[in-house]
Amino acid sequence: MTFARALAIAAGAAIVGGCSLFGDDSTVEPPAELVDIEQTLEIQRVWSTRVGRGTEGLRLGLRPSTDGVYVYAGAYDGRVVALDATNGRAVWTTRTDAPLSAGPGYGNGVLAFGTSDGELIALDAQTGEVRWRVPVGSEVLAAPAVGPNVIALRSTDGRLRGFSINDGRVMWTVEQSQPPLIVRGDTKPEIASQTVVAGFDNGRIGAYRLASGDPVWELAIGSPAGRSELDRLVDIGGDLQILGNDVYAVGYQGRAVAVDLNSGFVLWEQEMSSLAGLGADARSVYVTNDVSYVVSLARTNGVVQWTQEALRLRDLTAPVRFMNTVVVGDFEGYLHFMDVDDGRFVARARVTSAPIPAAPIIVGPNLVVQAEDGRVAAYTIVEEEQEEG
Repeated sequence: MTFARALAIAAGAAIVGGCSLFGDDSTVEPPAELVDIEQTLEIQRVWSTRVGRGTEGLRLGLRPSTDGVYVYAGAYDGRVVALDATNGRAVWTTRTDAPLSAGPGYGNGVLAFGTSDGELIALDAQTGEVRWRVPVGSEVLAAPAVGPNVIALRSTDGRLRGFSINDGRVMWTVEQSQPPLIVRGDTKPEIASQTVVAGFDNGRIGAYRLASGDPVWELAIGSPAGRSELDRLVDIGGDLQILGNDVYAVGYQGRAVAVDLNSGFVLWEQEMSSLAGLGADARSVYVTNDVSYVVSLARTNGVVQWTQEALRLRDLTAPVRFMNTVVVGDFEGYLHFMDVDDGRFVARARVTSAPIPAAPIIVGPNLVVQAEDGRVAAYTIVEEEQEEG
């Protein structure tokens, strides 16, 4: 890990805590304590298993992916598993003998992982067999995005590259300037048809032709300002979303934006700062801001609909819409379920005691989450039976 990146982790914690970077630890604001809630929804654990050894404290980009039938997950010790999405039983297990740090991305029968020592690894999703592995020259902290012919990879050196899905050869490269101070963690590229959208450490997002890497548009959503490097820190380090023809993204010390996918035209913007990123559905955009408030914005115009402040500084994941709830994970392994209409808490479940580093995913009727200790678990909301009249 570079000094700048290690410093950025401490800096991010200091900023979120509302104290100076090198100040007295006694001035650091602690995370909010959890209080009892009225649990109006019953949350049921469907299955739970462990994948490899834990990675607590490394802040990696490991997060399950799915094809709707299987859940795929990997661990820092190199193990990769395919799990039956209905019961969590292992269908196959593979040892890559690599320090997996991001992924898997899934698409077209291929799983793609990035590693801490700078490799991109492609596996056959049906068998777990390693198809190829290529060096990329830098640590990878964002899951690759797998398209029909191209795997798009964002590495920590500021590059977005397209690799052939067949043999791993580099097809194109996009480079962005790297600021001297950055936050550990990168934005996963998102593919929509023949376009890939990515965020960068300099506060910019861009859309590029998937086949060639040619720019469609680029946009700054964070502008460095201030006297110190810490003041000028801008980053796109969290989840972005593409829904239909709209791109939604948020930056650290920047703004949340809705952008037209084809033109780069800004549809709306809302001043906001986030490290975790956002989620979206047909009606709303949900943001975890830099002090772990969960904010619901109207998808049409970005107007704030509600804000949940009770999880302040609990290092929340990006939110995800699940049934009639909005769900985030936190640093103590809890999942928090909020009513989609007003943000009030309706349920809570604890996956493990380890942090949950990335937003859960939706697989059929279940919510699937991976914690830093390697625990992968599926949850569902128990529907109340209707009484016969």
